[in-house]
Amino acid sequence: MDAAQANKAAMITTGIKIGVPVVAIGVGIYLIRRAIKKRSNPDGTSSRVAPSLKDTVIETKNLTITPSDAALFANTLYGAMLDFGTDEKTIYSTIDKIATKDDMLLVIKAFGMKQYLWGTRAAFIGQDYNLVGWLRFELSEGELAKIKPKFDQWGIPL
Repeated sequence: MDAAQANKAAMITTGIKIGVPVVAIGVGIYLIRRAIKKRSNPDGTSSRVAPSLKDTVIETKNLTITPSDAALFANTLYGAMLDFGTDEKTIYSTIDKIATKDDMLLVIKAFGMKQYLWGTRAAFIGQDYNLVGWLRFELSEGELAKIKPKFDQWGIPL
């Protein structure tokens, strides 16, 4: 066996030593993610973190904001929670601008389902949550207590 063949064999062996664990980790993450998804609400949110809002009906006659306002509020809240560090003041001021239950439901609908993993976008290992789930992860109990009265008034579980 000459030096080129020995080098090639060593590279293949190294590739197998590295490749097999990487594939195994990927398969493991996929299986864990699949197991977590089984414990979820019908709308895809985790039943441990966010209530299901699938059967909720938005009464358009009670809306005080437009769908574009709701999208703006949803994007503002998402930006306040995205990545490391949460902008609580922005969250409080945005929620204070929402007047009715139907307005909040429209904002939750505009927020949609977003992957969450410690406040970051995680395409493969994160889990989908709605706005309520994101708020529960991002805010401490004391911070949640500041917005909970409004959610209680609206009848939306927080």
